Parts: sequence; structure tokens; C-alpha cells
Amino acid sequence: MTPTNEPLAGTQARINELQNIIAEKEAQIKARGRKLRAELETGLSPLEVVRKHPFQATAVVFAAGLLLGKGGRCKKSISPPISEAAYAPAKRFPSRSQSALSAIGLEVLRTAKELGFASLQHYIDKKIT
Repeated sequence: MTPTNEPLAGTQARINELQNIIAEKEAQIKARGRKLRAELETGLSPLEVVRKHPFQATAVVFAAGLLLGKGGRCKKSISPPISEAAYAPAKRFPSRSQSALSAIGLEVLRTAKELGFASLQHYIDKKIT
């Protein structure tokens, strides 16, 4: 603590010193925050997740592709036979949303295959060298 009879210049010097300390601490906190953010971004990036857990990532992507592909298929209903003369069935075309889901499912399966092979190749290369 400073004595009560300290001159005004000494008090101003102490205020300036404390402001400098606060500015330094603020800069340190900001630097730590940027470092933590960078570490989180690299740790949670999809490439890092696939590198750390290649088989689990491949399984998840494969399952998502199957679900999307299955959801996009047109479902057939079972009905009693109708004579061809009375009714000529029209071709059924899947709706746009079903077609889009099927396309997304196929693309996810292709991506899963490519990621799986790439991670397997990386794993094998790492074991060999």
C-alpha cells in the first residue's frame, strides 16, 4: 500500500503502472484465447477426426449414406391385381425430394468409400515406414 501523504505524481505513476499491467494481462489473455481457438479448430476439423478415428468415421458415413439412400427410394404398395384392359398403369417417377435424397445418399457412399480407402492407405503407409 502507498502512504496517504504520497505526492500526486507518485499516485499518477502507480496508476500508469497498473494500467500497463492490465494491458499486458489483456494481451496475454487474448493470445491464449487465439491459441485455444486454433487448437480447437484443428482438433475438431473433419480431417483430424478422420485421421484419429478412420474406421468409426467410415462407419458413420456409410450408415448415413444407407439411411439417406433408403429414405429416397420409392415405396411400392401392394394392391390387388387389376386387369390391363381396365387400367393401364403409368410409370411411377420418384419425386424430386426422393431423387435428391437418393443422389445425396449415393454421393455420401462414394465419399465414405474414398475416405475409407484414403485413410487405409495412409494407415498402411504409416505402418510400413
